[in-house]
Amino acid sequence: MSTAAKWSFGVFMALGLFLLSFGAYFIYEAVASTSWNQVEGKITNTRIAMRSTRSGNSTNYRYQYDVTMTYEYQVNGIKYQNSRFSLGSGSTIEGGFNEKQQARDWLKNSEYKIGKAITVYVKPGQPEETVISSGLNWGTFVPMILGSLMIGLVLLWKKLVKLPQKQNQVSSL
Repeated sequence: MSTAAKWSFGVFMALGLFLLSFGAYFIYEAVASTSWNQVEGKITNTRIAMRSTRSGNSTNYRYQYDVTMTYEYQVNGIKYQNSRFSLGSGSTIEGGFNEKQQARDWLKNSEYKIGKAITVYVKPGQPEETVISSGLNWGTFVPMILGSLMIGLVLLWKKLVKLPQKQNQVSSL
């Protein structure tokens, strides 16, 4: 196996292990967030954020719309502001709308109204670390899944690269 191939294996394996480790920590944090301190907060703003994506070298962009919010809360008499909805989804409450009007309609019919009182989960000792929706969601598993896939593909790649060498040794006997 060439030095470049060994180096590539090492880099991808390290990246996979990093994602796997981060994913395990992220899941731990999400589970722990269910027992974080709870304080009352208030929604101060809601908005529809547009994001664009494109595939490959295409110049065609695809736009999607996400609903986000900002809220304020107090810890030990100090007022804080945050926009994180959950671990795994970041500030996105609901997302992936193809039309802005779909996002507006969802927000209009949702429970997330400006001025509404909400429960804010505050990480102990870190009052700026908060979520509105505690616990696990699909997004909390993404780093661990990606890390596992990357490690699996690297191990498969390594096995496939070594396989022809073993066959040649056996056939030359």
